[in-house]
Amino acid sequence: MVTGCGRQAAQSPPAETGTEVLAVSPDREALARAVPPDYVVNILNASGGVSAWLENKRLHAMGVVKLYRPDNSFYLTEHDFEVYPWADAIRIAANEPRGKFVWKVVAGRYEMVEGSAATDVSPLSGWYGGYADAFLQIVTAPVRLLDAGNQLHHQPVPFRMEGRWYERIEVKFGPGMVPVEGAGQDQAKMSQPYWTDGIYYLNRASGLIDMIWLGNAGTQEYLTVRGYDYSDAESAGIRVPSKMEIFRAGPEGTIQDRLAQIDIKGR
Repeated sequence: MVTGCGRQAAQSPPAETGTEVLAVSPDREALARAVPPDYVVNILNASGGVSAWLENKRLHAMGVVKLYRPDNSFYLTEHDFEVYPWADAIRIAANEPRGKFVWKVVAGRYEMVEGSAATDVSPLSGWYGGYADAFLQIVTAPVRLLDAGNQLHHQPVPFRMEGRWYERIEVKFGPGMVPVEGAGQDQAKMSQPYWTDGIYYLNRASGLIDMIWLGNAGTQEYLTVRGYDYSDAESAGIRVPSKMEIFRAGPEGTIQDRLAQIDIKGR
């Protein structure tokens, strides 16, 4: 997610009519009044700092995607990702054998914009919304820690996992606000979160959140997403993963089979 993101990408024309409403800046006055905990400030600084994130209304990248079947064989495709950090939104497009598919999640609200999931031959059927929001979460984790509706509980006691030291940040996701197309900049409607609960895993060595467990007890949907090879995107001034893995997970946080592997093109 390095080529084509950042200030320059934020000024480029939107790929879909209506997406310009998502390329919003945060409420700077509200941010100035807020006093985030020290650990949140440290995570933001490790990923580039608040000032750098403020300059990025839209991030764009192409990714080579392996979508895994239950027998561990995979389907290879490409996805076009557009991430809007301050709108808590993502749009994904894919050209598949039976046509083009476009879907998005905005503040937890999933929508298939183009195409029909029933005609897609990829193994992603039934996971479009979760896949999109998991990608959004791992890329914009520092910003999601600033969402006013989310309740955070930091457990500073370190623990070792796969040879690395981590801290846990438990989160209860609150409702978000979806911008209203065609209305004024301050017009938005409330939306329930895609996930109800999550655990952000803070890597003590890098200072970054490089793994997140996400769950919705109501829909019984659970995923774990991991980020790797965090890169300094010169045009954006922020650090984002250039490789991700998304796994199906259990309600207790156990990782199950792999759903997708994403490699961002153009490092």
